[in-house]
Amino acid sequence: GEAMTLDTDWARRFEGVTGPLEAGGLAEERKGTLWDLFRELKDMGLNPDSKGYTGCFRVDCKTPESVEKIERVASDKAGLSGRGLAHAMNLGKYDFFPQVAGKGNTVKYLMDKWGLKPEECVAMFDDDNDLPMAEACGAGMLPGVTSESVRARLAHEPDWTLAEAAGSGVFATEELLQRLLKQVTAPIPGDGGVLKF
Repeated sequence: GEAMTLDTDWARRFEGVTGPLEAGGLAEERKGTLWDLFRELKDMGLNPDSKGYTGCFRVDCKTPESVEKIERVASDKAGLSGRGLAHAMNLGKYDFFPQVAGKGNTVKYLMDKWGLKPEECVAMFDDDNDLPMAEACGAGMLPGVTSESVRARLAHEPDWTLAEAAGSGVFATEELLQRLLKQVTAPIPGDGGVLKF
């Protein structure tokens, strides 16, 4: 297959926050407000993880004291925003990333780049950190639900579909991908290209 390359137009949007994505190196030595925050959290006694990440990092808090510290940082939205940063929570872990990045903004960028409308896009998701992506797309498919807030919202989102095999891992994902494939290969006449499940 063809090797993937970095979309430099996309990466340039947050280079001031992350430094050049291709620069690599230890988080402790990287330039940018994201890595300044990484070092600050480390100095607070937290354990931020940057292994395998170039434009974000994750903090897993295992003690009540560490949860209290990270919530203090995460709740300062104005402080994070002033540094060009945002955060999301996923399965009890805190992800910090450039404010202009994140799943929702990435989907919007790709839709614009490829000339797609929201109703031509589907998000596959299961948790709170995925909601900005789901909100950017015209439809949502859930192979499972990993948070109570997503479960509560599901009943009020007519364009979201929960797999019949929800919670069965790859089987639920396979079910949804088959439904999506059927829809795009045999669209309903007169639906204007809107994806419906």
